[in-house]
Amino acid sequence: MTLREKLALLEKRAAGKLAEIKDDTAADAARAIEKDHEKILAEIADVRKQIKDADDAEDSRQTEKPVDVAVEIRKALDAEQKRVSEIRKLAKDAGASELGDEHIDGRKSVDEFRTALLEKLMAREAPSIDNRSPARVGEEHHEKRAAVMSEALQHRVDPTTKLTDGAREYRGFTLMDMAREALELRGERTRGLSRDEIAARALAQRSGYMSTSDFPVILGNVVNTSLRAGYEQAPQTFRPLVREVPAADFKAINRAQLGGSGGFQKVNESGEYKRGSLVESKESYSIATYGEVIAITRRVIINDDMNTFGRIPQILGQQAAQLESDLVWYQILSNPTMGDSVALFHATHKNLPTAAAFGVASLGVARAQMAKQVDLDGKTVLNIRPQYLIVPVALETTAEQELKSIFYADSSNKVATASMRSLEIIAEARLDNGIDNKTVGAAAAGSATAWYLAASPSQVDTVEIAYLEGNRGLFSETRNGFDVDGLEVKARLEVGAKAMDHRGLLKNAGA
Repeated sequence: MTLREKLALLEKRAAGKLAEIKDDTAADAARAIEKDHEKILAEIADVRKQIKDADDAEDSRQTEKPVDVAVEIRKALDAEQKRVSEIRKLAKDAGASELGDEHIDGRKSVDEFRTALLEKLMAREAPSIDNRSPARVGEEHHEKRAAVMSEALQHRVDPTTKLTDGAREYRGFTLMDMAREALELRGERTRGLSRDEIAARALAQRSGYMSTSDFPVILGNVVNTSLRAGYEQAPQTFRPLVREVPAADFKAINRAQLGGSGGFQKVNESGEYKRGSLVESKESYSIATYGEVIAITRRVIINDDMNTFGRIPQILGQQAAQLESDLVWYQILSNPTMGDSVALFHATHKNLPTAAAFGVASLGVARAQMAKQVDLDGKTVLNIRPQYLIVPVALETTAEQELKSIFYADSSNKVATASMRSLEIIAEARLDNGIDNKTVGAAAAGSATAWYLAASPSQVDTVEIAYLEGNRGLFSETRNGFDVDGLEVKARLEVGAKAMDHRGLLKNAGA
């Protein structure tokens, strides 16, 4: 018997030894089998070393002989054909054709494939070791299984997501199949259990092994992914207009605007610098908590209701994004009272010109009015240049025709200048419809004719949006249900918004 034949026989014995461990194998018997298996593995290691030594000696002898290129090429081709043939035969016998193809393409040796195949067979058999004192695999294995199960479940929610090789094992699994798998991976026997019992046990998982590989967490991960996708995909037109800041807590956020002292003053030779005075205008607001809870019950698992994991959380995520939009645009539409006790848009603030239909002429007047705004000292000219033209969707086409299309005007007062064309147009349907959301405040009416100008937040404050520090955007968490028989997923949004400086915004009521 050659060394390689001996090696193949030992590897076959090793795989057969593991197969002796059955569901009803006693713990003592299982440990004895494992010891025998370890002895066989030691013999395998010794034979592999002998083969390597023999191969090294053969290589030394070959280097001493004259090299015949044609003969060497034939030998190489024969060796490659033999390598491929042996790997394919072993892979076919073990039902691991995909693993065999990987090793053939990767130019791996037969010995390397045998090692990988043995590890795969051991992993396949390991979960079956169970007899009241079940043998457990490491947490890393459970976490990997949980990750691919979550991935396969997410693929059912959104078939456009890509599946890894590990997740393909669970392609087509129902929620009940996944519940059964999660229990068995934890060493629980599910044979003889009803569908209702499997669902209840999988959702409870109070065995003391609660970790990221448990079924409730797997389901929670999928719901959280759907929530986040819905939140991120919802359109939000306000983002360019606002300055985003963190809030350390839920206390009032006070923003102080410091006005100048009238500008720099001349300092004569040997003269003293004159002290300026600061004028303060304070705006204040705070963040609030918004949220909702959805439940995943036994009925969802039994009915294989994927809508609970896909569409419902996605809609919930979209609602969170819509709430943010309502908060910001409410600051524009409700015309709130500012820190100086004057409404945001008011003649006193010089940001509410005479109402006029949108056009080149009225736009020119509005731009000039913004440019002439002065600082809190009432003297320093700020020369604010608007960057955004904000219109209701009813005026979107008109704005694009006036500023973005190329045509020959019949008079000079209809020609949009280059600086006008550089304005970024933001069209928002809330400006047309208004906002009727009691969560953010009293209803605010919309207008199909009113239009606005806004400066860049980097030049002057406009609207500020704040999130609780460390919780930007939508935050979600899961827990085993107390009021419901299942899992609860809570989506939370902690946010606030406030108009900060009237000088960066202008409104024309239109006509």
